Amino acid sequence: MSNSRLLLSFAIEVPGMRIPFDGLRRMRHSVQKTARGVSRLRLARMFSVGVASVWFSLFWAGCTPSPMLKYDRETSPTVLVPIGYAGISDERARFREIFCAIQQDHGSRFPDDRPCDQALHRLSGEPNPDGKSVYLGNARLPMRFVIIPGLSEECVADFIQPFSDARPHLESLGFKIDFIMVSGLGGSAQNATQILNAVADMSLTPGEKLVFIGYSKGATDVLEAMVRYPGLSSRTAAVVTLAGVVSGTPIADDVPEVLKKLADQVFEGKCPPGEGRAFESLSRKERLAWLFANRLPDTVRFYSLAAFTDRENISLILRPSYDKLSLVDPLNDSQVVFHDALVPGGALLGYLNADHWAVAMPFNREHPTLAGAFVTRNAFPREVLLEAIARLVEESLLAKSNR
Repeated sequence: MSNSRLLLSFAIEVPGMRIPFDGLRRMRHSVQKTARGVSRLRLARMFSVGVASVWFSLFWAGCTPSPMLKYDRETSPTVLVPIGYAGISDERARFREIFCAIQQDHGSRFPDDRPCDQALHRLSGEPNPDGKSVYLGNARLPMRFVIIPGLSEECVADFIQPFSDARPHLESLGFKIDFIMVSGLGGSAQNATQILNAVADMSLTPGEKLVFIGYSKGATDVLEAMVRYPGLSSRTAAVVTLAGVVSGTPIADDVPEVLKKLADQVFEGKCPPGEGRAFESLSRKERLAWLFANRLPDTVRFYSLAAFTDRENISLILRPSYDKLSLVDPLNDSQVVFHDALVPGGALLGYLNADHWAVAMPFNREHPTLAGAFVTRNAFPREVLLEAIARLVEESLLAKSNR
C-alpha cells in the first residue's frame, strides 16, 4: 500500500465500516502530499498519538446521532448553576491582566503570538480588572510545577508531550518544572498512586511546595491523588486543571466496549494495557459519583482553565468529536464541555479560545507537515499561557503568606 493510501485508510476507515470523514475531498490532496514526505513508521506514530480521540471521531462519524448519555437512575444528583452557586470564585479579570501583560511585554518573542483578547474568551459577567501591576521578574517562591498529562500520553511519549515547547521558557524565569508520566491507559486510582510515588522520588528542598498542572485526564488523576493521599496534599500548594475532565465527559460514557479493548491492542508494546479503566475514569457517571462521595482538601487551592472554540477553529481530525459533543453543548473543545472542566469550590481563571490539543500539545511546532494535514488548528501561545499560570499562582501564594 502506498503511503498516501495508508494515511487515508487511517483517516477514514475502521474495520468493517466506511467512514464519511469531514472534508474528505478537500483533504485528499494534502494527505497525498504529506504522505510523500513522511516515512511509513512516522505515519504510524502520528496516528497512535491521538488514537483515543480519533477512535471516538471515526466511530461516531459513521453512525446515526444518538444520545451519548444513557438513561440511568443510578447517576448522582446534580444541577447546572452559575459558578457562584458552586462555590467557585471568579478570578478571570486578574488572570486576563496577567496574561495580557505577558503577551504585551514579550509575547512576540514566541511562535503563535496573538492579542490576548483573541486567546481568551470574555463570557458574560467577567469582572472589571483593578489595574494592579503585574510582576514579570524571576520566580520569588520555592515552588515546583508538576505537569500531569492526559489519556494515552505514556504510549506516545517519544512523539509528543504537553508543553514541551513552553517548559524551557518557564525554567528560564527560575521556576522549577517537572513532568510525571502516569499510565496512559490506566484508571485514575492507579495513576494517583503513581503520582504519589513519583513525588516521593523527587528531591524537594525544605519548604518547597508542589503546584500540579493537570491537563485533560491528568486533572482527573491529580484530583484523585489529592483525596487519596493526605500526605501528598499537605505538600501541595495548588492544583491547576487545564481543559480538565473534572465532571467527566459524555464522550467517555459513549465509548463502545470494542474500542476500549482495541486501545490495549493498538498500544501493545508501547504502554501496559488498561482494560478500559482510563475511559471509565473519564465518564461523567464515574466522575460525578466520585465528586459526590469525596471532598477536596481545604488546604489546597484549586484553579481551573477551560477551553472551547467555534467549529472552524477545531482541528480537522477533532471535528467529528466536536460535532458529537455539540449535541450536548456547542461550547466544547472537542473532548470536554466548558462547564465540566471547572473544579467545584475552586477558582475560575478563564476560557481559552482553542481546541483540546492546541492548549498544550505542540503538534504545529514539532510535527508541522503532519499537523498541516490533520491537526490544522493547533497554534496557540503556550509559553504565555504557562507563564500566566505560574505568575497567578505565585501571586496568590505570596498574598496568602503576607496575611
